[in-house]
Amino acid sequence: MKRLLLFVCVAWVSGCTTYKLWNEAGSDQDARTVDLSYEYRKFESPQLDERAGLEMARDRCKDWGYPTARRKGEARQCIDGVETDCKKWRVTRQYQCGS
Repeated sequence: MKRLLLFVCVAWVSGCTTYKLWNEAGSDQDARTVDLSYEYRKFESPQLDERAGLEMARDRCKDWGYPTARRKGEARQCIDGVETDCKKWRVTRQYQCGS
């Protein structure tokens, strides 16, 4: 019984692995930037397909006449709660279109 309780506690503390999909969060053709984002909750351990995000950004860049996209930056913002006790986060990654 003690082992089972220990296993449950470890599993709960480590969080749940969840698979997230990138969503287009904005774009600026003049600045040649594409923003993609995903959201996750406090105890989730998000897993993403990095290649899928890059492909989404490349596709948007190709629509504008640019053949490539590269990762420019990333920001994480608390959208439910405060930084020290956040219940839900949004991660936004920006890509720069180029030639």
